[in-house]
Amino acid sequence: MSEIFNSSTQDLMSEIYGWYVFAPVLLGVFLWKRLNQVQRLIFYIGVVTAANHALSSVVREKFDLNVWVYHIYVPILFWFTWKIYKMELKALFEKRAFNVLLYVVLTFFVVNSALIQGLKTTPTYAIFILSGVFIFWCFSYFYSLLRQTQYKSLEKEPLFWFTTGVLMYYSSTILIFLLVFNFLAEDTDATYIALILNAFFNLVLITAYLISIWVKPPQ
Repeated sequence: MSEIFNSSTQDLMSEIYGWYVFAPVLLGVFLWKRLNQVQRLIFYIGVVTAANHALSSVVREKFDLNVWVYHIYVPILFWFTWKIYKMELKALFEKRAFNVLLYVVLTFFVVNSALIQGLKTTPTYAIFILSGVFIFWCFSYFYSLLRQTQYKSLEKEPLFWFTTGVLMYYSSTILIFLLVFNFLAEDTDATYIALILNAFFNLVLITAYLISIWVKPPQ
């Protein structure tokens, strides 16, 4: 087994993430009064992410089965992210299109949890759909930036940092996590590489949350 990609490295990355995931929540509470609408939605996403991690850890320790927590987490995460891009991409897509997408995707999440994969299985189908939609929204956002006729500095734009982190993480989720575990055997070097890279991009995503909450957008 590789000296880098092994269970010890995986445990270390998980421990770092276990503390780091709460950083956006603490920062958001500290800066709450100056956060704009998008930043507050990102803060809520950070709260949901931290709560999911904490709850899943507690449930796993007590019941040795925590995957049902993700069946709750995925729809809530999708809803908050939907609210952000519905607001920011209104020049590209009609409100009706976003509403239909929300109903269709949430209905699939419910059907998947109840009938297809069930509450005792990680909702990989739902995560795959969520990842695909998020990637589409990210590319749509960057396309909307290219269409702007007036120069605007992006270093203080919360959604730019948020979108960058989301695109990097959910692209890796599809290419590394879901595909690897569907086609390769468990407990191999490839699966450890996938887990560790996924943990790394988790840290990248949390860092994107932090930056997007930290920056002070122009009024």
